[in-house]
Amino acid sequence: MKKIAPVLLLLCTSCNVDTQLLSGTWKAVSFYQNGKTVQVPLDSVELSFAENGQYSFRSVGFYKEEGPYRASGKYLFLTDMTAKPPREHTLSVLFLSNDSLKIGMKKDTSEQVLFFQRVVSGKW
Repeated sequence: MKKIAPVLLLLCTSCNVDTQLLSGTWKAVSFYQNGKTVQVPLDSVELSFAENGQYSFRSVGFYKEEGPYRASGKYLFLTDMTAKPPREHTLSVLFLSNDSLKIGMKKDTSEQVLFFQRVVSGKW
């Protein structure tokens, strides 16, 4: 049991979203639904996280939302304050590195995955 405890502790700490690594602007590069690539226009889909706990999301057309976010374990909870009444979205962080972000979502009975690439100095 003494040998298993450190491994379990390491696994639990690696399940938490690193909000410092998450901070910045992310550009969508691919979208999957139920394991299959979906061809949708992603050129204007962007997700930004600020160190002060605020996020903004913009999508095709003029769609935009923003508000506070919080992380718990591998989940992100985004509260869209532009909606009346405000609504909360739950996202699963499937992968996060310096330049890549993989988000899992559910829509009705569909599993959706959105891949993002970090925007660096206005380029991606």
